Amino acid sequence: MNKKGFSLIEILVAVIIFAVIIGIPYKLFIQELKTTVREVSLSKTSIENIPALEVIRKDIETAGLGLPWGTGGLLYSEATASTLSLYSLTPDIFNDSSNPPRAIVGKKDNKKGFSYLVLKSTAFGLNKASSHWSYINSNRSLNIWPSNNVANYNNLQNTDRVIVMDAGSRTLIGGSLFYVISKDADPSDTIPTDYGLPFLPSSVYLIYGVDNSNLRSPFNRIDYRLYSGGDTKSECANGTYTLARAVMKQSNGVVQSYPILHCVADFQVEFGLDNDTNGSIDYWTQNITGLNAEKIRDELKQVRVFILMQNGRKDKNYMYPHNSIFVGDSSTGMGRNFDLTKITDYKNYRWEVIKILATPKNLE
Repeated sequence: MNKKGFSLIEILVAVIIFAVIIGIPYKLFIQELKTTVREVSLSKTSIENIPALEVIRKDIETAGLGLPWGTGGLLYSEATASTLSLYSLTPDIFNDSSNPPRAIVGKKDNKKGFSYLVLKSTAFGLNKASSHWSYINSNRSLNIWPSNNVANYNNLQNTDRVIVMDAGSRTLIGGSLFYVISKDADPSDTIPTDYGLPFLPSSVYLIYGVDNSNLRSPFNRIDYRLYSGGDTKSECANGTYTLARAVMKQSNGVVQSYPILHCVADFQVEFGLDNDTNGSIDYWTQNITGLNAEKIRDELKQVRVFILMQNGRKDKNYMYPHNSIFVGDSSTGMGRNFDLTKITDYKNYRWEVIKILATPKNLE
């Protein structure tokens, strides 16, 4: 028999060579896999944020829709005071105390550094009634939207709480803060009083739905603010917060937070004003609480929102090159240089400032 074979040394050499040949592409594969996972995480974050950013922009553009310009002497309540751990101010400082409501109002908390933004409109309610509207024409007939048209969705429905205002002065009329619609829209019936609306002099009146429950204010309100809570995502860096789209309840005035963006480190809002009313912005500020409703309608031309947030998950192989980042528009003299060292392991995260430019479309 042939006694030739392989020595142990030859086998070991062969195994080593095989391991090297296999190990090189395996290492490359692992590196490529890590890169892919990181890129997918970054892309996922960006894609997930798009709807939220669009909601913020759309809310600013919608602010003012259906707001009365005069209360007609009628009294109303607004947000109740509540303590916010991230702010030294509370939501009730943005109340209008039965004065004509301001469509947009906001302020930077100078002690904490974050902005607080309040928007008011009949359309901001979390209910169907807030999407309904109609009008009474000069013949004292209630407009009923055609059933074969998309506008039919705007028809008032039974139990809707609505406000009624003069179309010219935009002042609440009828001696009541709101009226309760007593039946669904009926194309064969255009008599306003049949729906629980008041009998009014011959003129044109606007009707906006607000809610399905008794109203404390003739509009709906949302507050954009940062908060920390149990619904914060686990992948968020320690020291970041959640940006909330907080809705005021008509029942008790509590401003209830609903998360819209996670892993947010800073939130800054800037207001561009046309002080001389020549059509162009000549002044920027982060505090418009000193302006009344008419001034805001006349002078507010643009709102800029800046959101500093974490992009992707923690990456131990990544080192963010800076210990601070500017949040705001340096050309306006607003914003601030945010200190990233407040955030645990900030260097292992990617950071970006998202900018939203919105032009209010419902102030005039």
